[in-house]
Amino acid sequence: MSERVRIIGGGLTGILAAFEAHRLGWRDITIQERFEALGGVARPRLRHGKEMRDGCIYFGGPDSQGRGDPIVEMLTAHGASFETFDNRFGSVSLGADGHRVFTWDFGGPAVDCAVTRIGRPAGDSLASRIAAYPAPIAAQLEAYCRWHLETDLETVHGEAAIPLAINRVFPAAADLNDLARLKATNPWADELYAIPRGLSGRTANLTATLPVGGFSALFDACHRALLTLGVKVELNALVSPRALLAAPQAHETLVWAANPTPLFKPLGLATPNLLKKSFATYVFEVDFDGPCPVYVQNFTAQGAAFRVYLYESGGQKLAVAECVREADLARLPTEMRVLMSGFGSLKVGALLHTDVQPRWIYHTQAAIDGLKALRGELAARFGASFIPGAWEPYAKAAKLAEVNAALLAAREGAPALAPMVAKAG
Repeated sequence: MSERVRIIGGGLTGILAAFEAHRLGWRDITIQERFEALGGVARPRLRHGKEMRDGCIYFGGPDSQGRGDPIVEMLTAHGASFETFDNRFGSVSLGADGHRVFTWDFGGPAVDCAVTRIGRPAGDSLASRIAAYPAPIAAQLEAYCRWHLETDLETVHGEAAIPLAINRVFPAAADLNDLARLKATNPWADELYAIPRGLSGRTANLTATLPVGGFSALFDACHRALLTLGVKVELNALVSPRALLAAPQAHETLVWAANPTPLFKPLGLATPNLLKKSFATYVFEVDFDGPCPVYVQNFTAQGAAFRVYLYESGGQKLAVAECVREADLARLPTEMRVLMSGFGSLKVGALLHTDVQPRWIYHTQAAIDGLKALRGELAARFGASFIPGAWEPYAKAAKLAEVNAALLAAREGAPALAPMVAKAG
């Protein structure tokens, strides 16, 4: 059993790993974060007391049994404060004649298709997953993915459907009773099809939670809680993967909660080809007469914005437009108003913030294969003393469960559990 835990990366995964390590009995715990504050990519920039968020990040609300989001429960136990809100969202898709279709309380694409037969993908690629749908659905999904990613969909892993928000599709022209029976009797159809919440009578996801005071306040509270527990937090800490892997410390469990790409070369592995795609975000002051927070996904494959997310910060309603490319600022406010027009009246004010950053949430097939090889090499060399930071799953809860299981295995000296890959849905 190791005496120390060192965590590389002070984002949400690293913070949660530190809390769990302390719960399991470790007392010599260090977080090393390369930036000047904890939070990683989820920590927003502040402008005049307002958070410039780059996208839509929520935590779950209570489920039908009254159980809360496990991340919220863990952070609340360490002094963080959350507030619950009505979870409102929607999507805009294209109808059969090209008109826009607005769907409340469903964040995926709605396609005018009455056919619901479904096949099994011929492979693991996103292209194979899309081809499992009837032709009218497959055509719209392919157009959307090519607009969003601008790459060969055969090279993208099928699990990218989850961050793309196309893991479930509503065949809007289908008979709802027939669709419900199909979902109840065919697990694969249940994974690929959905019925919007308002049409199905489901009560899941009616509420969600956000940190009181915003994400900066959340991560500052986590920092204070970690220090109270005796966790050492080293900021502006640059860690050399080569030096760390060449001379691992005895009696130390290492959690790599950062980007795994720098680990390949020191282990003699080829770095896999990644999906090199940058997205632009624009934050505006807005007035809106609909619900807030709220987000709308754009599946029309038209314009620049694939999502508009409204939230409050610093006493002001703000909207972030997440775009597949740099947008024409003369046209973007109109595009945002059109996307929100099915849900409320949006008035777009001053532009507060612009950012262009790559996103590494869409895995290529090569990346999934490479991460598998990387995990194998790390396990062979270091056993349970090296814990990968749940690199593959997109869902936050899946990441937490995987890292927690590996920490428990390291604490008990047992073989680590196999990595969890989040399933669609």
